[in-house]
Amino acid sequence: MTRPMTDELEEKPLDPEMEKVRRKMVRLLAVSIGIMFVGVMAVLAAIVYKFTRPAEDVAAVPAASGNAPAAPSSTPLVDRIDLPPGFEVVSMSVDGDRIAFFGTANGASQVLVYDASSGTRLGTIEVGR
Repeated sequence: MTRPMTDELEEKPLDPEMEKVRRKMVRLLAVSIGIMFVGVMAVLAAIVYKFTRPAEDVAAVPAASGNAPAAPSSTPLVDRIDLPPGFEVVSMSVDGDRIAFFGTANGASQVLVYDASSGTRLGTIEVGR
């Protein structure tokens, strides 16, 4: 009795139906592990990409929409912008250090674009019908 019978230690072969189920389970396990590995690698790649991007990309996004350079946060904005005589402001919009005034002058619709850091006019856009 001290020595177990070798017949009990050996695994008996599975019947053919159980062998098919076992093979399907192994195949499902391999596919699941592969999908999880691809997902984990994608997350790690996104984390590495996020941390290796230069900080200038984030700060340059608002200034990239136009031609005017962005004013540093330490640059004070001008106190006063003088609009042309007869220009009636309908609305205005601010984008970074640019200010756009929408209005009419002598019956014509115009958009005046100013640089808020220097107070200079960057351009005039005539709006026609």
